[in-house]
Amino acid sequence: MFSFGKKKPGPTIGVDINSDSITMVQLDKTRAGIELARFACLPTPANTIKEGLIADANTVGQVILDLISQSGLPPGGPAPLVNMTVPAQAVVIRLMPVPTGMPPDELAEVVTQEATNHVPFPISDANLDWSLMPATERTDADGVRRVDVILAAVQRSLIDACWRCADSAGVKLGKVEVSSLAAIRGLALAGFLGSTGFTSMVVNLRQDATDINIVRSAMPLFGRSVIIGIETLTEAVSRSLEVDFETALGILPELPLFGVTPQDQRMGQAAQVARTIFSDITDELERSLEFYQSQVGDVKLDQIILTGPGCMVPNLDQFIASRMGFKTIFGDVMRDMIFDKALVVDRMRPILASLIGSAVEPTWIANFTVDLDLNKEGRVPLVFDARATQIIEERRPTPISWMKLTAVGGVAALVVTLLAYVYFQMFEIPRKNSELQTLNLKMMETKLDLESVTKLKETNKTLQMRSKVLNYLIGKSKRWSPYMDALSASTPEGVHIENVSFASNEMRIQGMASDFSSVSKMALALETSPVIAQSNIDYATRGNKTPDVVSFSLTAALNNNPFPPKISAEKRDVR
Repeated sequence: MFSFGKKKPGPTIGVDINSDSITMVQLDKTRAGIELARFACLPTPANTIKEGLIADANTVGQVILDLISQSGLPPGGPAPLVNMTVPAQAVVIRLMPVPTGMPPDELAEVVTQEATNHVPFPISDANLDWSLMPATERTDADGVRRVDVILAAVQRSLIDACWRCADSAGVKLGKVEVSSLAAIRGLALAGFLGSTGFTSMVVNLRQDATDINIVRSAMPLFGRSVIIGIETLTEAVSRSLEVDFETALGILPELPLFGVTPQDQRMGQAAQVARTIFSDITDELERSLEFYQSQVGDVKLDQIILTGPGCMVPNLDQFIASRMGFKTIFGDVMRDMIFDKALVVDRMRPILASLIGSAVEPTWIANFTVDLDLNKEGRVPLVFDARATQIIEERRPTPISWMKLTAVGGVAALVVTLLAYVYFQMFEIPRKNSELQTLNLKMMETKLDLESVTKLKETNKTLQMRSKVLNYLIGKSKRWSPYMDALSASTPEGVHIENVSFASNEMRIQGMASDFSSVSKMALALETSPVIAQSNIDYATRGNKTPDVVSFSLTAALNNNPFPPKISAEKRDVR
């Protein structure tokens, strides 16, 4: 009935979920260093992950339970605490400058107000977290000491999906953070991000997208995601070689991408397709760096670090280094870790950056890193639950006076009971048994039909997803480079861009300006660009805490054909 002393918590594990596989890791800090205590990996069931998000929480939860069992975690005892990540493109991330030395309550008020102004969904439906970044402290032109705050917001429904996964697996949900920030923490643990002032570009090549972050002293200063990932490459190879998706995925670790002679014509053809896809990604890296430099001035980039599933392609680091002109390396987050090398092969180690980062305790890292938890509020109760609408009234027993029963009533009840017993035994029960057997046969037939229909639906969804990716590859999707050029050319002096995000037919731009006229000039300049159909100012306001700065947001409608007709025709001829 009573418990004395503190209950021992369960082990903390990290889980990385993507459309190809689901992996689990448990780390321990020992006197010899960080040790990989447990590791397990299983393929992701079909149609359970869509665009990096959990679509079938119950099935994913069962896979997590299988991983825990496969890793050798002993059953019984306290339930494990599971840390998860969400993809960067599903999270609103914003950097905002604030004066140094603000009291915590006042700073929290400023950050909440900023989130209200810039989060594109109701703040009541959002999970928020934020953190100061000490390495960004500086003195602005007005002589005020300022430091940057990183703010992250995600729709609560995504966190609820993580909770449902944990419920299905029978575990407790711990931290939920952004996959790109978890990768940065894993790299910081391994010592890849250098000392103060060391600037790196961290490129996390995921299944469904590529995250690009410019990092100084283990803190992200600029980030964006492009919807080009390993699934894009796999679909392109599958179409080019006329093989299925799984066969194309198995070819990727053997691709002669750079500096290797192809073994045969098919491998050479696959390598050429891969070079085209990675050239598009490299173009986005160059655009991101140029755009960041146009905002803050000349920046010396010390290195490019590659992480994520894209690192399975051999010599990808040499290919990107030859195109970018910067030192490029694979981010092996396990290089100083103690682990069984038979358990994790060498080519997997850079792939596990986000997974390792999700399982790392921030106190294990000497340098300060951003530690955002989008689940710090825990599960929010449903106050207005539509399911809880029934009102069950208290049943009051009806008093029965046995003394008032008469002998005639007793005899009548006995006769009725005997007649009912004879009826049920002779007629009703045999008839019901016959109907039950018939229903059981029909249920078995219906179950077989449902299984066939389910398989057909899964096949149809898979074909639709592949068709969507192939449409992107043959040119039906947009290339974002012309729109980034238009934005850079249209940004007047006095305007600082904080965040750029793309939807199917629009581009959202958020930032700060010295005055309202600069925002208007930028909106007018965007409309003069041939790749922008229309530009509207969502808002432009001066905050109570920062009256000398105008926060603004613009939405630009994108032209469906960003190239002039003549140039498009020439490009079609070249193809």
